[in-house]
Amino acid sequence: MEKKSSSPNEWLSMVDGIFNTINHTMIGVVCIYTSWLCWINGFDKLYTWHVFLTLIGYHLLMAEGIVLFYSGNGWTQKLSHTHKRTVHWLVEVVGCTCCVVGIALEIYFRESTNRRHFSSTHSIVGLISLVFLALTLVNGLMALFAVELRRRIKPLYSKLSHYLTGTVCFVLGMVAIVLAYEKRIYKQNTIAEGVTMMTVFTIAVTVFSMVGVVKTVYNLLKTLAK
Repeated sequence: MEKKSSSPNEWLSMVDGIFNTINHTMIGVVCIYTSWLCWINGFDKLYTWHVFLTLIGYHLLMAEGIVLFYSGNGWTQKLSHTHKRTVHWLVEVVGCTCCVVGIALEIYFRESTNRRHFSSTHSIVGLISLVFLALTLVNGLMALFAVELRRRIKPLYSKLSHYLTGTVCFVLGMVAIVLAYEKRIYKQNTIAEGVTMMTVFTIAVTVFSMVGVVKTVYNLLKTLAK
């Protein structure tokens, strides 16, 4: 009997699955590695909590909240779109809370020690990401209730706005994390190769996590252009 050749869609699905698995692996490695560094640095320090919470917020929860809609994402493939949307909201709300609390702790720490606020590229990028985080939550609510609000704003616009601001928020947050790898908590508690590994993995996670979003935004823009 002749063997059936795999269709292009099957090959594409397999490639999607491989890259998605690699993406999850890199997310896990960075989060576990940084959690270990935070443990070494001591959770009795507010700065340690800043590093830990923002990393969990952006690198783990926001990334997972984004990729769960992607067709190649293994752990959500069998979920309906409604269930995916519910999980997305839960994951992103917890992730955003971690980011806000983590940044607030750093602001409080600097205020209590009379240190300058937002004096580095890392902190400025993080602040801009926080602004877009607020915008994302607002238009996320608009996207969630798009049907109810369709008389005031087209669902297409609210969804597109949510995707765009969410993308900017996530990418800037990940850039801030990459810039943070130059901070003392990493330099003192790990070797240079460890920092390089986390930098490469974080950049790769940002790119891989954006694949599905880019496709969705492209399709929304095509629909808008008709």
